[in-house]
Amino acid sequence: MKFYEKYPQLQEKAFLTQVLTDTVYSTMLLENQIVEKNRVKEIVLSLLNEQELKGGQFFNNKAF
Repeated sequence: MKFYEKYPQLQEKAFLTQVLTDTVYSTMLLENQIVEKNRVKEIVLSLLNEQELKGGQFFNNKAF
C-alpha cells in the first residue's frame, strides 16, 4: 500500500496545511521560540505553493 493510499487526506491542501502548521507551531513552542501561528501558516503555504509549481500535480483538484 502506498503512502497516499493509506492517508488520502494528505493530498488535500487545506488538511496538509493545517497539519504542518500545527506541527511546526507546537514544536517551536516547545523550544521556546515564539512565532505567531499565522506567520507559520504563511510560510507553510508559500513552501507548499513552491513545491506545487516545481513538482507537477501534488494535490487533488479539490478547492482550497
